[in-house]
Amino acid sequence: MKEELIKFNMKYTVFTIAIIVAISCNLSKSAYKIKKDKLAISYANTITAAELETHLKVIASDEYEGRETGKKGQRMTAEYLKNEFIKDGVAPGNNGSYFQNYPLIEIAAPNALFKFRNEIYSFGKDFYFFERYANFQSMEIEFTNIYDAGYGIKEGDRNDFGKKSLYGKAVFIKVESPTKFKKWDWRKKLKAAKENGASVVFFTSDNFYDNNSKYSHMLNSPSLSLESKSNKKTTDNIPFFFVSDKLFMNVFMEPGYTPKEALLLDPLYNNMVFEYQSETKKIESSNVLGFIEGSDPKLKEEIIIITAHYDHLGIKDGLVYNGADDDGTGTVALLELAEAFQKAKNDGNGPKRSILIMPVSGEEKGLLGSKYYAENPIYPLSNTIVDLNIDMIGRLDENHTKGNYVYLIGADKISKELDDISAAANKTYTKLELDYTFNDENDPNRFYYRSDHYNFVEKGIPVIFYFSGVHEDYHKHTDVVEKIMFDKVETITRLVFYTAWEVANKQTRLKLND
Repeated sequence: MKEELIKFNMKYTVFTIAIIVAISCNLSKSAYKIKKDKLAISYANTITAAELETHLKVIASDEYEGRETGKKGQRMTAEYLKNEFIKDGVAPGNNGSYFQNYPLIEIAAPNALFKFRNEIYSFGKDFYFFERYANFQSMEIEFTNIYDAGYGIKEGDRNDFGKKSLYGKAVFIKVESPTKFKKWDWRKKLKAAKENGASVVFFTSDNFYDNNSKYSHMLNSPSLSLESKSNKKTTDNIPFFFVSDKLFMNVFMEPGYTPKEALLLDPLYNNMVFEYQSETKKIESSNVLGFIEGSDPKLKEEIIIITAHYDHLGIKDGLVYNGADDDGTGTVALLELAEAFQKAKNDGNGPKRSILIMPVSGEEKGLLGSKYYAENPIYPLSNTIVDLNIDMIGRLDENHTKGNYVYLIGADKISKELDDISAAANKTYTKLELDYTFNDENDPNRFYYRSDHYNFVEKGIPVIFYFSGVHEDYHKHTDVVEKIMFDKVETITRLVFYTAWEVANKQTRLKLND
């Protein structure tokens, strides 16, 4: 058990809260041409809605207990995936094993509170932080004052941090940003605050209570981090908190004054206590690897990786979070893709380059399984051509009324040729609406950064992230099989197949952007 008692003195200040984020999109055009390939069509046609549904009814059933990383349901799912690979004749992808096991540190949901003026402010009610990103190693500090950094933006002629050193100071920053600075999310602001010397950041938000509710499953559940050699958290963040209006108003304003009047007061000093306790233990999880060796002796050392995360949220308050769409749909898509490519190989028509089908775990806990693979690759990353990542492809979001679409994210970021191939494959075969709304890296939803492909992005590997958008059952126990549009899953999975087929059989590697 790890316990920490952190005390610090704080001067309080005040600021107003502000607004608005914008959305942008990026549209892609392709001059790449693909002729219909009867062989490709025949193997793509083995990917069927019926088989997808059969698999999903298993792994998204209550018996699999929500597939939480490190728990019984996740291990059951890994075994199911392995057995399906064996059934289809897909070879193990890790030196004779279907598993890449990796060590984790499980951190219990924190017992944390603030004490101030004989009042107690509770974690998950009056403030929250993300345990896996938390770092309280540097919290034993006496703060002489608090600095109001407004929006926390430092760009061009604008510097909300001012010219004075912020060393040892607590900084208040608004989460929301003006439209002109939409790319400044809280992560970028936290980094800027640290670079300007701040020791702790308090974020306020117009949407604190909505976000608190949205993240409740994460805040009240154990968090996980990859085990490091020192067994310490790998984050180098300074401490940061998201605080409620109640905490902000009661702690950082002088009673009896309006916010405008309080700004004119001399600094006031008060003792504030932060208490934090957490328990940790070591657990293990695994990625599952199925390998289809390429048919060309000169090209088979080059690898196309296809990923989806097979973990979900487990059981909360007695309710099973089945995760049928998130990411049951991506997981069963991998099984169908493995079957299709293996059948092609069995028939003597296998792809020239090798295919690694890799369901990963730990995504819901911070992209952990894919991160572990990217740091400990079974196949050299220098020979890894692309990662095609599938996450939530079975539902409609609020922007669509019909199922004939898919969001493509990241396709043109590292290799424009990859995006061209994808568009050509779709035009030739699947004829979906390719929606690039979320392809902007500065999109406030940050989907580009939020699924397993991003760990490959950081290694310079081209990616495509296939996604159908967030719906009303996202991260709820109501994300169930009965609501999945299997024809939609079938078509998107076939698009992934055709794209991988083209990349795997090209005479040359994907051309990277300059």
